[in-house]
Amino acid sequence: MARFPDLWMGELLEKNDIVSVISGYMQLKPKGRKFWGLCPFHSEKTPSFSVSPDKQLYYCFGCHSGGGVIHFVMEMEHLSFIDAVKLLSERAGLVMPGFIDGEKMQQEKAFKDRLYAANKEAALYYHSMLKSDRGEKARKYLSKRGLDARMITRFGIGYAPEGWNNLTGYLSPKGFTTEELLGADLALQKDGRVYDKYRDRIIFPIVGTNGKVLGFGARTMGTEQPKYINTSDTPVFSKRNNLYGLNLQKGSRIADLVIVEGYTDVISLSKAGIANVVASLGTALTEQQARLMKRFAGKVYICYDGDSAGQESTLRGLDILRKEGLTVRVIVMPEGADPDEYVAANGKDAFEALKDRALTLPEFKLERLASKFDMSTADGREAYALEACGFISTLQPVEQERYIASVSRKTGLSLETLAGQVSISAVDNKNSIGNYRNTKVKKQRETLSERAKAERTLAMCLAKDRDTAMYVLKKFPPGRFGEQAYENFSLELLSIYSEGAEADVPLLLSRLEEQDAEKVAQLFVDDEGFCDMKSIADDCIKAIERADIRSEIVKLSEKAEAPGLPETERRMLIKKIAELQKQLI
Repeated sequence: MARFPDLWMGELLEKNDIVSVISGYMQLKPKGRKFWGLCPFHSEKTPSFSVSPDKQLYYCFGCHSGGGVIHFVMEMEHLSFIDAVKLLSERAGLVMPGFIDGEKMQQEKAFKDRLYAANKEAALYYHSMLKSDRGEKARKYLSKRGLDARMITRFGIGYAPEGWNNLTGYLSPKGFTTEELLGADLALQKDGRVYDKYRDRIIFPIVGTNGKVLGFGARTMGTEQPKYINTSDTPVFSKRNNLYGLNLQKGSRIADLVIVEGYTDVISLSKAGIANVVASLGTALTEQQARLMKRFAGKVYICYDGDSAGQESTLRGLDILRKEGLTVRVIVMPEGADPDEYVAANGKDAFEALKDRALTLPEFKLERLASKFDMSTADGREAYALEACGFISTLQPVEQERYIASVSRKTGLSLETLAGQVSISAVDNKNSIGNYRNTKVKKQRETLSERAKAERTLAMCLAKDRDTAMYVLKKFPPGRFGEQAYENFSLELLSIYSEGAEADVPLLLSRLEEQDAEKVAQLFVDDEGFCDMKSIADDCIKAIERADIRSEIVKLSEKAEAPGLPETERRMLIKKIAELQKQLI
Protein backbone atom coordinates (compact mmCIF):
# COMPACT_ATOMS: atom_id res chain seq x y z
CA MET A 1 0.00 0.00 0.00
CA ALA A 2 1.31 3.46 -0.92
CA ARG A 3 2.51 5.69 1.90
CA PHE A 4 1.75 9.40 1.95
CA PRO A 5 3.56 11.93 4.18
CA ASP A 6 2.19 11.64 7.71
CA LEU A 7 1.59 15.39 8.08
CA TRP A 8 -0.45 15.51 4.88
CA MET A 9 -2.35 12.33 5.75
CA GLY A 10 -3.09 13.69 9.22
CA GLU A 11 -4.60 16.83 7.67
CA LEU A 12 -6.64 14.73 5.24
CA LEU A 13 -8.12 12.66 8.08
CA GLU A 14 -8.74 15.76 10.20
CA LYS A 15 -10.71 17.41 7.38
CA ASN A 16 -12.73 14.28 6.64
CA ASP A 17 -14.57 13.58 9.88
CA ILE A 18 -15.79 10.00 9.68
CA VAL A 19 -19.30 10.77 10.93
CA SER A 20 -19.69 13.51 8.32
CA VAL A 21 -18.38 11.33 5.47
CA ILE A 22 -20.45 8.26 6.36
CA SER A 23 -23.57 10.40 6.87
CA GLY A 24 -23.30 11.29 3.19
CA TYR A 25 -23.92 7.62 2.33
CA MET A 26 -26.40 6.50 4.98
CA GLN A 27 -28.52 7.64 7.91
CA LEU A 28 -26.83 7.63 11.32
CA LYS A 29 -28.46 8.16 14.70
CA PRO A 30 -26.59 9.06 17.91
CA LYS A 31 -26.77 6.64 20.82
CA GLY A 32 -24.38 6.93 23.74
CA ARG A 33 -20.88 7.81 22.58
CA LYS A 34 -21.43 6.41 19.08
CA PHE A 35 -23.61 6.77 16.01
CA TRP A 36 -25.57 3.80 14.69
CA GLY A 37 -27.20 2.77 11.41
CA LEU A 38 -28.10 -0.13 9.13
CA CYS A 39 -24.92 -1.62 7.71
CA PRO A 40 -24.41 -0.78 4.01
CA PHE A 41 -22.25 -3.88 3.53
CA HIS A 42 -24.80 -6.56 4.44
CA SER A 43 -28.57 -6.86 4.75
CA GLU A 44 -29.99 -6.29 8.24
CA LYS A 45 -33.13 -4.99 9.96
CA THR A 46 -31.61 -3.97 13.30
CA PRO A 47 -28.75 -1.43 13.22
CA SER A 48 -25.42 -3.06 14.08
CA PHE A 49 -23.18 -0.58 12.24
CA SER A 50 -21.41 1.76 14.66
CA VAL A 51 -19.33 4.89 14.11
CA SER A 52 -17.07 6.24 16.85
CA PRO A 53 -16.36 9.99 16.52
CA ASP A 54 -13.76 9.74 19.32
CA LYS A 55 -11.68 7.09 17.61
CA GLN A 56 -12.71 8.00 14.03
CA LEU A 57 -13.54 4.34 13.35
CA TYR A 58 -16.50 2.39 12.05
CA TYR A 59 -17.34 -1.20 12.93
CA CYS A 60 -20.23 -3.54 12.12
CA PHE A 61 -21.06 -6.11 14.78
CA GLY A 62 -22.95 -8.11 12.16
CA CYS A 63 -20.48 -8.61 9.28
CA HIS A 64 -17.36 -7.47 11.22
CA SER A 65 -16.39 -4.89 8.61
CA GLY A 66 -14.40 -2.06 10.15
CA GLY A 67 -11.71 0.55 9.71
CA GLY A 68 -11.18 4.25 9.23
CA VAL A 69 -12.74 6.74 6.83
CA ILE A 70 -10.43 5.75 3.96
CA HIS A 71 -11.38 2.09 4.23
CA PHE A 72 -15.08 3.01 4.35
CA VAL A 73 -14.76 4.96 1.09
CA MET A 74 -12.81 2.07 -0.46
CA GLU A 75 -15.65 -0.32 0.40
CA MET A 76 -18.53 1.95 -0.64
CA GLU A 77 -17.01 3.24 -3.87
CA HIS A 78 -15.09 0.05 -4.77
CA LEU A 79 -11.85 2.04 -5.01
CA SER A 80 -8.20 1.29 -4.44
CA PHE A 81 -6.47 2.91 -1.47
CA ILE A 82 -4.90 5.66 -3.57
CA ASP A 83 -8.14 6.43 -5.41
CA ALA A 84 -10.04 6.63 -2.09
CA VAL A 85 -7.41 9.07 -0.80
CA LYS A 86 -7.83 11.15 -3.98
CA LEU A 87 -11.60 11.29 -3.51
CA LEU A 88 -11.25 12.42 0.11
CA SER A 89 -8.58 14.97 -0.81
CA GLU A 90 -10.96 16.50 -3.36
CA ARG A 91 -13.72 16.56 -0.75
CA ALA A 92 -11.43 18.38 1.68
CA GLY A 93 -10.00 20.73 -0.95
CA LEU A 94 -6.48 19.38 -0.47
CA VAL A 95 -3.88 19.08 -3.20
CA MET A 96 -2.42 15.59 -3.51
CA PRO A 97 1.25 15.56 -2.47
CA GLY A 98 3.73 15.59 -5.32
CA PHE A 99 5.51 12.55 -3.96
CA ILE A 100 4.59 9.29 -2.25
CA ASP A 101 7.09 7.93 0.21
CA GLY A 102 10.18 9.33 -1.44
CA GLU A 103 11.81 9.75 -4.80
CA LYS A 104 11.71 6.08 -5.80
CA MET A 105 7.93 5.82 -5.40
CA GLN A 106 7.59 9.14 -7.24
CA GLN A 107 9.44 7.59 -10.19
CA GLU A 108 7.38 4.39 -10.00
CA LYS A 109 4.15 6.40 -9.93
CA ALA A 110 5.26 8.47 -12.92
CA PHE A 111 6.11 5.29 -14.88
CA LYS A 112 2.74 3.75 -14.03
CA ASP A 113 0.98 6.91 -15.17
CA ARG A 114 2.76 6.61 -18.52
CA LEU A 115 1.68 2.96 -18.83
CA TYR A 116 -1.92 3.92 -18.11
CA ALA A 117 -1.67 6.62 -20.78
CA ALA A 118 -0.18 4.17 -23.30
CA ASN A 119 -2.95 1.66 -22.63
CA LYS A 120 -5.62 4.33 -23.08
CA GLU A 121 -4.14 5.46 -26.40
CA ALA A 122 -3.83 1.83 -27.52
CA ALA A 123 -7.48 1.14 -26.67
CA LEU A 124 -8.58 4.18 -28.69
CA TYR A 125 -6.38 3.10 -31.59
CA TYR A 126 -7.68 -0.49 -31.64
CA HIS A 127 -11.29 0.75 -31.45
CA SER A 128 -10.72 3.14 -34.37
CA MET A 129 -9.17 0.33 -36.39
CA LEU A 130 -12.27 -1.81 -35.85
CA LYS A 131 -14.43 0.99 -37.27
CA SER A 132 -12.09 1.61 -40.22
CA ASP A 133 -11.91 -0.19 -43.56
CA ARG A 134 -9.14 -2.37 -42.16
CA GLY A 135 -11.56 -3.69 -39.54
CA GLU A 136 -14.22 -5.02 -41.93
CA LYS A 137 -13.23 -8.66 -41.40
CA ALA A 138 -13.30 -8.19 -37.63
CA ARG A 139 -16.72 -6.46 -37.73
CA LYS A 140 -18.18 -9.36 -39.71
CA TYR A 141 -16.73 -11.83 -37.22
CA LEU A 142 -18.23 -9.94 -34.26
CA SER A 143 -21.58 -9.69 -36.04
CA LYS A 144 -21.63 -13.48 -36.49
CA ARG A 145 -20.96 -13.80 -32.76
CA GLY A 146 -24.02 -11.62 -32.10
CA LEU A 147 -22.11 -8.55 -30.88
CA ASP A 148 -23.76 -5.38 -32.17
CA ALA A 149 -22.45 -1.79 -32.33
CA ARG A 150 -23.91 -0.95 -28.92
CA MET A 151 -21.98 -3.71 -27.18
CA ILE A 152 -18.81 -2.93 -29.16
CA THR A 153 -18.97 0.65 -27.89
CA ARG A 154 -19.97 -0.29 -24.33
CA PHE A 155 -17.00 -2.62 -23.93
CA GLY A 156 -14.58 -0.63 -26.11
CA ILE A 157 -13.88 -3.63 -28.36
CA GLY A 158 -11.20 -3.07 -31.00
CA TYR A 159 -9.12 -4.71 -33.68
CA ALA A 160 -5.34 -5.09 -34.01
CA PRO A 161 -4.59 -5.07 -37.78
CA GLU A 162 -2.23 -7.44 -39.51
CA GLY A 163 1.36 -6.26 -39.54
CA TRP A 164 4.27 -5.89 -37.14
CA ASN A 165 4.44 -2.17 -36.41
CA ASN A 166 0.95 -0.70 -36.54
CA LEU A 167 0.54 0.18 -32.85
CA THR A 168 4.21 0.93 -32.19
CA GLY A 169 4.26 3.15 -35.27
CA TYR A 170 1.19 4.99 -33.92
CA LEU A 171 2.35 5.43 -30.31
CA SER A 172 6.02 6.26 -30.83
CA PRO A 173 5.36 9.63 -32.54
CA LYS A 174 3.08 10.45 -29.59
CA GLY A 175 6.11 10.37 -27.31
CA PHE A 176 5.85 6.87 -25.86
CA THR A 177 9.25 5.25 -25.41
CA THR A 178 10.26 1.67 -26.14
CA GLU A 179 10.62 1.11 -22.38
CA GLU A 180 7.00 2.24 -21.85
CA LEU A 181 5.61 0.10 -24.69
CA LEU A 182 7.47 -2.96 -23.39
CA GLY A 183 6.48 -2.10 -19.79
CA ALA A 184 2.80 -2.03 -20.72
CA ASP A 185 3.26 -5.31 -22.67
CA LEU A 186 1.91 -3.65 -25.80
CA ALA A 187 5.07 -4.54 -27.68
CA LEU A 188 7.64 -7.34 -27.67
CA GLN A 189 11.36 -7.25 -28.36
CA LYS A 190 13.57 -9.83 -30.06
CA ASP A 191 17.09 -9.46 -31.37
CA GLY A 192 16.88 -5.72 -30.77
CA ARG A 193 13.69 -5.42 -32.86
CA VAL A 194 10.51 -4.05 -31.26
CA TYR A 195 7.16 -5.13 -32.71
CA ASP A 196 3.42 -5.21 -31.87
CA LYS A 197 2.31 -7.94 -29.46
CA TYR A 198 -1.20 -8.18 -30.97
CA ARG A 199 -1.68 -8.75 -34.68
CA ASP A 200 -4.88 -9.58 -36.59
CA ARG A 201 -6.89 -10.18 -33.43
CA ILE A 202 -10.07 -8.90 -31.77
CA ILE A 203 -9.09 -6.73 -28.81
CA PHE A 204 -10.93 -6.62 -25.47
CA PRO A 205 -9.69 -3.78 -23.20
CA ILE A 206 -9.54 -4.73 -19.51
CA VAL A 207 -10.68 -1.75 -17.44
CA GLY A 208 -10.10 -1.52 -13.68
CA THR A 209 -12.58 -0.31 -11.09
CA ASN A 210 -10.62 2.97 -11.19
CA GLY A 211 -11.79 3.46 -14.79
CA LYS A 212 -8.30 3.05 -16.27
CA VAL A 213 -7.31 0.62 -19.02
CA LEU A 214 -5.08 -1.96 -17.35
CA GLY A 215 -4.38 -4.35 -20.20
CA PHE A 216 -5.94 -6.31 -23.07
CA GLY A 217 -7.26 -9.68 -24.11
CA ALA A 218 -6.77 -10.57 -27.78
CA ARG A 219 -8.74 -13.28 -29.61
CA THR A 220 -7.93 -14.86 -32.92
CA MET A 221 -10.65 -15.03 -35.57
CA GLY A 222 -9.31 -18.20 -37.12
CA THR A 223 -7.81 -21.46 -35.92
CA GLU A 224 -4.49 -20.05 -34.74
CA GLN A 225 -3.25 -21.10 -31.32
CA PRO A 226 -3.38 -19.90 -28.69
CA LYS A 227 -6.95 -18.70 -29.19
CA TYR A 228 -6.49 -15.94 -26.58
CA ILE A 229 -3.43 -13.86 -25.76
CA ASN A 230 -3.60 -11.69 -22.65
CA THR A 231 -1.47 -8.91 -21.26
CA SER A 232 1.18 -10.39 -18.98
CA ASP A 233 1.59 -8.98 -15.48
CA THR A 234 2.84 -5.39 -15.61
CA PRO A 235 3.31 -2.62 -13.00
CA VAL A 236 -0.35 -1.63 -13.60
CA PHE A 237 -1.95 -5.02 -14.24
CA SER A 238 -2.17 -8.42 -12.56
CA LYS A 239 -4.48 -11.15 -13.85
CA ARG A 240 -4.84 -12.52 -10.33
CA ASN A 241 -6.12 -9.22 -8.92
CA ASN A 242 -8.65 -8.13 -11.55
CA LEU A 243 -11.88 -9.25 -13.19
CA TYR A 244 -13.23 -8.41 -16.63
CA GLY A 245 -16.42 -6.35 -16.48
CA LEU A 246 -16.15 -5.39 -12.80
CA ASN A 247 -15.73 -1.73 -13.73
CA LEU A 248 -19.34 -1.70 -14.98
CA GLN A 249 -20.78 -2.61 -11.55
CA LYS A 250 -21.75 0.85 -10.31
CA GLY A 251 -23.06 2.15 -7.00
CA SER A 252 -23.15 0.39 -3.64
CA ARG A 253 -23.17 -3.36 -3.05
CA ILE A 254 -25.32 -5.36 -5.43
CA ALA A 255 -27.44 -8.44 -4.73
CA ASP A 256 -25.09 -10.88 -6.44
CA LEU A 257 -22.44 -11.38 -9.10
CA VAL A 258 -22.27 -14.02 -11.83
CA ILE A 259 -18.75 -15.14 -12.76
CA VAL A 260 -18.15 -16.68 -16.19
CA GLU A 261 -15.04 -17.83 -18.04
CA GLY A 262 -14.69 -15.56 -21.06
CA TYR A 263 -14.98 -12.01 -22.36
CA THR A 264 -17.72 -12.88 -24.86
CA ASP A 265 -19.74 -14.56 -22.09
CA VAL A 266 -19.77 -11.27 -20.17
CA ILE A 267 -20.67 -9.26 -23.27
CA SER A 268 -23.42 -11.63 -24.49
CA LEU A 269 -25.08 -11.80 -21.07
CA SER A 270 -24.85 -8.02 -20.78
CA LYS A 271 -26.48 -7.65 -24.19
CA ALA A 272 -29.31 -9.91 -23.01
CA GLY A 273 -29.92 -7.61 -20.02
CA ILE A 274 -27.93 -9.50 -17.36
CA ALA A 275 -25.62 -6.79 -16.11
CA ASN A 276 -23.96 -8.18 -12.98
CA VAL A 277 -21.51 -10.47 -14.82
CA VAL A 278 -17.70 -10.66 -14.59
CA ALA A 279 -15.02 -13.01 -15.89
CA SER A 280 -11.65 -14.21 -14.68
CA LEU A 281 -8.74 -13.30 -16.95
CA GLY A 282 -7.40 -16.48 -18.45
CA THR A 283 -6.50 -17.96 -15.06
CA ALA A 284 -8.21 -20.22 -12.56
CA LEU A 285 -10.17 -18.21 -9.99
CA THR A 286 -7.85 -16.76 -7.35
CA GLU A 287 -8.28 -15.77 -3.70
CA GLN A 288 -7.56 -12.15 -4.66
CA GLN A 289 -10.42 -12.19 -7.20
CA ALA A 290 -12.73 -13.73 -4.60
CA ARG A 291 -11.90 -10.91 -2.15
CA LEU A 292 -12.51 -8.37 -4.90
CA MET A 293 -15.97 -9.80 -5.59
CA LYS A 294 -16.74 -9.75 -1.87
CA ARG A 295 -16.40 -5.97 -1.93
CA PHE A 296 -19.28 -5.80 -4.41
CA ALA A 297 -21.66 -8.61 -3.38
CA GLY A 298 -22.20 -11.24 -0.71
CA LYS A 299 -23.43 -13.94 -3.12
CA VAL A 300 -21.67 -15.27 -6.23
CA TYR A 301 -23.04 -17.55 -8.95
CA ILE A 302 -20.46 -19.60 -10.85
CA CYS A 303 -21.46 -20.15 -14.46
CA TYR A 304 -18.66 -21.93 -16.28
CA ASP A 305 -18.90 -23.98 -19.48
CA GLY A 306 -20.83 -27.23 -19.33
CA ASP A 307 -17.88 -29.38 -20.47
CA SER A 308 -15.76 -31.40 -18.07
CA ALA A 309 -12.99 -28.79 -17.90
CA GLY A 310 -15.54 -26.14 -16.98
CA GLN A 311 -16.97 -28.34 -14.24
CA GLU A 312 -13.55 -28.99 -12.74
CA SER A 313 -12.92 -25.24 -12.72
CA THR A 314 -16.26 -24.82 -10.97
CA LEU A 315 -15.23 -27.18 -8.17
CA ARG A 316 -12.00 -25.27 -7.58
CA GLY A 317 -13.81 -21.93 -7.69
CA LEU A 318 -16.48 -23.05 -5.23
CA ASP A 319 -13.96 -23.86 -2.54
CA ILE A 320 -12.10 -20.57 -3.02
CA LEU A 321 -15.28 -18.49 -2.84
CA ARG A 322 -16.61 -20.37 0.19
CA LYS A 323 -13.28 -19.87 1.96
CA GLU A 324 -13.72 -16.09 1.58
CA GLY A 325 -17.11 -16.28 3.30
CA LEU A 326 -19.24 -15.76 0.19
CA THR A 327 -22.55 -17.49 -0.41
CA VAL A 328 -21.95 -19.58 -3.54
CA ARG A 329 -24.29 -21.15 -6.07
CA VAL A 330 -23.60 -23.05 -9.31
CA ILE A 331 -25.55 -22.35 -12.49
CA VAL A 332 -25.46 -25.68 -14.31
CA MET A 333 -25.23 -25.29 -18.07
CA PRO A 334 -26.63 -27.99 -20.38
CA GLU A 335 -23.87 -30.45 -21.24
CA GLY A 336 -21.26 -28.94 -23.53
CA ALA A 337 -22.91 -25.48 -23.66
CA ASP A 338 -21.32 -22.21 -22.63
CA PRO A 339 -23.18 -19.12 -21.31
CA ASP A 340 -22.48 -17.13 -24.49
CA GLU A 341 -24.13 -19.69 -26.78
CA TYR A 342 -26.93 -20.51 -24.36
CA VAL A 343 -28.18 -16.97 -23.80
CA ALA A 344 -27.88 -16.18 -27.53
CA ALA A 345 -30.07 -19.19 -28.39
CA ASN A 346 -32.51 -19.09 -25.47
CA GLY A 347 -32.61 -15.53 -24.16
CA LYS A 348 -32.53 -13.83 -20.76
CA ASP A 349 -35.57 -15.57 -19.23
CA ALA A 350 -34.14 -19.03 -19.89
CA PHE A 351 -30.83 -18.04 -18.31
CA GLU A 352 -32.61 -16.55 -15.29
CA ALA A 353 -34.49 -19.85 -14.95
CA LEU A 354 -31.15 -21.68 -14.80
CA LYS A 355 -30.02 -19.20 -12.17
CA ASP A 356 -33.17 -19.81 -10.10
CA ARG A 357 -32.32 -23.53 -10.13
CA ALA A 358 -28.66 -22.96 -9.20
CA LEU A 359 -27.10 -25.58 -6.93
CA THR A 360 -25.41 -25.26 -3.57
CA LEU A 361 -21.87 -26.63 -3.13
CA PRO A 362 -23.05 -30.01 -1.72
CA GLU A 363 -25.74 -30.31 -4.41
CA PHE A 364 -23.19 -29.68 -7.14
CA LYS A 365 -20.75 -32.20 -5.71
CA LEU A 366 -23.50 -34.80 -5.45
CA GLU A 367 -24.53 -34.12 -9.05
CA ARG A 368 -20.94 -34.53 -10.19
CA LEU A 369 -20.69 -37.76 -8.20
CA ALA A 370 -23.86 -39.13 -9.82
CA SER A 371 -22.43 -38.49 -13.29
CA LYS A 372 -19.73 -41.09 -12.59
CA PHE A 373 -22.25 -43.94 -12.19
CA ASP A 374 -24.83 -45.63 -14.40
CA MET A 375 -27.94 -44.50 -12.56
CA SER A 376 -30.17 -46.62 -14.80
CA THR A 377 -29.01 -49.79 -13.02
CA ALA A 378 -29.53 -50.94 -9.43
CA ASP A 379 -25.79 -51.58 -9.02
CA GLY A 380 -24.97 -48.06 -10.24
CA ARG A 381 -27.50 -46.44 -7.91
CA GLU A 382 -26.23 -48.47 -4.97
CA ALA A 383 -22.59 -47.59 -5.69
CA TYR A 384 -23.57 -43.91 -5.97
CA ALA A 385 -25.52 -44.07 -2.70
CA LEU A 386 -22.51 -45.48 -0.82
CA GLU A 387 -20.19 -42.71 -2.03
CA ALA A 388 -22.84 -40.02 -1.61
CA CYS A 389 -23.47 -41.08 2.00
CA GLY A 390 -19.74 -40.94 2.65
CA PHE A 391 -19.72 -37.33 1.43
CA ILE A 392 -22.88 -36.39 3.35
CA SER A 393 -21.37 -37.77 6.56
CA THR A 394 -18.78 -34.96 6.37
CA LEU A 395 -21.48 -32.25 6.39
CA GLN A 396 -23.06 -30.55 9.38
CA PRO A 397 -26.02 -32.48 10.89
CA VAL A 398 -28.45 -29.71 9.88
CA GLU A 399 -27.34 -30.14 6.24
CA GLN A 400 -27.43 -33.93 6.20
CA GLU A 401 -31.20 -34.34 6.28
CA ARG A 402 -31.63 -32.17 3.19
CA TYR A 403 -29.10 -34.07 1.11
CA ILE A 404 -30.14 -37.50 2.31
CA ALA A 405 -33.57 -36.67 0.87
CA SER A 406 -31.92 -35.67 -2.42
CA VAL A 407 -30.04 -38.98 -2.67
CA SER A 408 -33.24 -40.82 -1.80
CA ARG A 409 -35.03 -39.23 -4.76
CA LYS A 410 -32.18 -40.18 -7.10
CA THR A 411 -31.78 -43.78 -5.97
CA GLY A 412 -35.22 -44.79 -4.71
CA LEU A 413 -33.67 -45.91 -1.41
CA SER A 414 -35.53 -45.03 1.80
CA LEU A 415 -34.56 -42.11 4.02
CA GLU A 416 -34.05 -44.51 6.93
CA THR A 417 -31.66 -46.72 4.98
CA LEU A 418 -29.61 -43.77 3.75
CA ALA A 419 -29.54 -42.10 7.20
CA GLY A 420 -28.21 -45.37 8.64
CA GLN A 421 -25.53 -45.53 5.95
CA VAL A 422 -24.51 -41.93 6.68
CA SER A 423 -24.06 -42.86 10.35
CA ILE A 424 -21.97 -45.91 9.41
CA SER A 425 -19.85 -43.78 7.05
CA ALA A 426 -19.23 -41.24 9.81
CA VAL A 427 -18.00 -44.00 12.13
CA ASP A 428 -15.90 -45.54 9.33
CA ASN A 429 -14.32 -42.16 8.57
CA LYS A 430 -13.46 -41.73 12.22
CA ASN A 431 -12.03 -45.23 12.58
CA SER A 432 -10.11 -45.09 9.33
CA ILE A 433 -8.18 -42.10 10.63
CA GLY A 434 -7.54 -43.86 13.92
CA ASN A 435 -8.09 -42.79 17.49
CA TYR A 436 -4.55 -41.50 17.90
CA ARG A 437 -4.76 -39.35 14.79
CA ASN A 438 -8.22 -38.06 15.76
CA THR A 439 -6.88 -37.08 19.15
CA LYS A 440 -3.89 -35.43 17.52
CA VAL A 441 -6.04 -33.43 15.07
CA LYS A 442 -8.32 -32.37 17.92
CA LYS A 443 -5.31 -31.24 19.95
CA GLN A 444 -3.95 -29.33 16.96
CA ARG A 445 -7.26 -27.50 16.54
CA GLU A 446 -7.48 -26.75 20.26
CA THR A 447 -3.89 -25.47 20.23
CA LEU A 448 -4.50 -23.22 17.22
CA SER A 449 -7.72 -21.91 18.74
CA GLU A 450 -6.03 -21.25 22.10
CA ARG A 451 -3.14 -19.42 20.43
CA ALA A 452 -5.45 -17.35 18.21
CA LYS A 453 -7.51 -16.21 21.20
CA ALA A 454 -4.39 -15.30 23.17
CA GLU A 455 -2.94 -13.42 20.19
CA ARG A 456 -6.09 -11.37 19.76
CA THR A 457 -6.21 -10.41 23.43
CA LEU A 458 -2.49 -9.56 23.33
CA ALA A 459 -3.10 -7.36 20.29
CA MET A 460 -5.88 -5.63 22.25
CA CYS A 461 -3.27 -4.87 24.93
CA LEU A 462 -1.13 -3.27 22.23
CA ALA A 463 -4.09 -1.11 21.27
CA LYS A 464 -4.73 0.10 24.82
CA ASP A 465 -2.07 2.79 25.28
CA ARG A 466 1.63 3.58 24.73
CA ASP A 467 2.83 2.30 28.13
CA THR A 468 1.07 -1.06 27.76
CA ALA A 469 2.15 -1.43 24.12
CA MET A 470 5.83 -0.87 24.93
CA TYR A 471 5.57 -3.36 27.81
CA VAL A 472 4.11 -5.97 25.42
CA LEU A 473 6.54 -5.24 22.58
CA LYS A 474 9.52 -5.69 24.92
CA LYS A 475 8.30 -9.13 26.05
CA PHE A 476 6.73 -10.16 22.73
CA PRO A 477 8.59 -8.39 19.90
CA PRO A 478 7.39 -8.39 16.26
CA GLY A 479 8.07 -11.66 14.51
CA ARG A 480 6.16 -13.86 16.96
CA PHE A 481 2.57 -13.13 15.93
CA GLY A 482 1.03 -15.86 13.79
CA GLU A 483 -1.78 -13.58 12.57
CA GLN A 484 -0.28 -11.34 9.87
CA ALA A 485 -2.61 -8.43 10.65
CA TYR A 486 -1.41 -8.30 14.27
CA GLU A 487 2.20 -8.73 13.17
CA ASN A 488 1.94 -5.72 10.83
CA PHE A 489 0.12 -3.77 13.55
CA SER A 490 2.91 -4.46 16.06
CA LEU A 491 5.58 -3.40 13.55
CA GLU A 492 3.80 -0.10 12.88
CA LEU A 493 3.35 0.58 16.59
CA LEU A 494 7.00 -0.17 17.32
CA SER A 495 8.07 2.18 14.53
CA ILE A 496 5.81 4.98 15.82
CA TYR A 497 6.73 4.65 19.48
CA SER A 498 10.46 4.23 18.77
CA GLU A 499 10.38 7.65 17.10
CA GLY A 500 8.80 9.16 20.21
CA ALA A 501 5.52 9.86 18.44
CA GLU A 502 2.00 9.04 19.57
CA ALA A 503 -0.21 6.50 17.81
CA ASP A 504 -2.96 8.20 15.84
CA VAL A 505 -5.41 5.33 15.26
CA PRO A 506 -6.95 6.47 11.91
CA LEU A 507 -3.47 7.35 10.61
CA LEU A 508 -2.10 3.99 11.76
CA LEU A 509 -4.96 2.11 10.05
CA SER A 510 -4.29 4.04 6.84
CA ARG A 511 -0.84 2.41 6.77
CA LEU A 512 -2.27 -1.13 6.82
CA GLU A 513 -3.67 -3.24 4.03
CA GLU A 514 -7.47 -3.31 3.87
CA GLN A 515 -7.88 -6.80 5.38
CA ASP A 516 -5.35 -6.04 8.12
CA ALA A 517 -7.00 -2.71 8.97
CA GLU A 518 -10.37 -4.44 9.32
CA LYS A 519 -9.01 -6.90 11.89
CA VAL A 520 -7.04 -4.26 13.77
CA ALA A 521 -10.07 -1.93 13.90
CA GLN A 522 -11.89 -4.64 15.87
CA LEU A 523 -9.26 -4.32 18.62
CA PHE A 524 -10.34 -0.77 19.35
CA VAL A 525 -14.05 -1.62 19.71
CA ASP A 526 -15.37 -1.52 23.29
CA ASP A 527 -11.98 -1.99 24.93
CA GLU A 528 -12.81 0.31 27.88
CA GLY A 529 -13.67 -2.65 30.14
CA PHE A 530 -10.09 -3.93 30.43
CA CYS A 531 -8.14 -2.84 33.54
CA ASP A 532 -4.82 -4.51 34.42
CA MET A 533 -3.65 -4.89 30.82
CA LYS A 534 -0.02 -5.77 31.68
CA SER A 535 -1.13 -8.72 33.79
CA ILE A 536 -3.47 -9.83 30.98
CA ALA A 537 -0.56 -9.50 28.51
CA ASP A 538 1.65 -11.71 30.68
CA ASP A 539 -1.06 -14.39 30.78
CA CYS A 540 -1.48 -14.21 27.00
CA ILE A 541 2.25 -14.56 26.35
CA LYS A 542 2.40 -17.61 28.63
CA ALA A 543 -0.62 -19.12 26.85
CA ILE A 544 1.03 -18.58 23.45
CA GLU A 545 4.29 -20.13 24.64
CA ARG A 546 2.44 -23.17 26.02
CA ALA A 547 0.46 -23.48 22.78
CA ASP A 548 3.69 -23.43 20.79
CA ILE A 549 5.16 -26.16 22.99
CA ARG A 550 2.06 -28.35 22.52
CA SER A 551 2.21 -27.75 18.78
CA GLU A 552 5.84 -28.86 18.71
CA ILE A 553 4.96 -31.98 20.74
CA VAL A 554 2.29 -32.89 18.16
CA LYS A 555 4.77 -32.46 15.29
CA LEU A 556 7.44 -34.56 16.99
CA SER A 557 4.87 -37.23 17.89
CA GLU A 558 3.85 -37.47 14.26
CA LYS A 559 7.48 -37.97 13.24
CA ALA A 560 7.98 -40.59 15.95
CA GLU A 561 4.97 -42.57 14.65
CA ALA A 562 6.21 -42.59 11.04
CA PRO A 563 6.73 -46.14 9.72
CA GLY A 564 10.28 -47.18 8.91
CA LEU A 565 11.88 -44.63 11.25
CA PRO A 566 15.23 -45.87 12.68
CA GLU A 567 14.92 -46.82 16.36
CA THR A 568 17.73 -44.48 17.45
CA GLU A 569 16.01 -41.52 15.83
CA ARG A 570 12.66 -42.55 17.36
CA ARG A 571 14.21 -42.65 20.84
CA MET A 572 15.74 -39.22 20.32
CA LEU A 573 12.34 -37.80 19.35
CA ILE A 574 10.65 -39.40 22.37
CA LYS A 575 13.32 -37.85 24.62
CA LYS A 576 12.65 -34.40 23.11
CA ILE A 577 8.91 -34.88 23.63
CA ALA A 578 9.48 -35.77 27.30
CA GLU A 579 11.61 -32.64 27.79
CA LEU A 580 8.93 -30.45 26.24
CA GLN A 581 6.20 -32.06 28.35
CA LYS A 582 8.16 -31.16 31.51
CA GLN A 583 7.93 -27.49 30.48
CA LEU A 584 4.13 -27.76 30.57
CA ILE A 585 4.05 -29.02 34.15
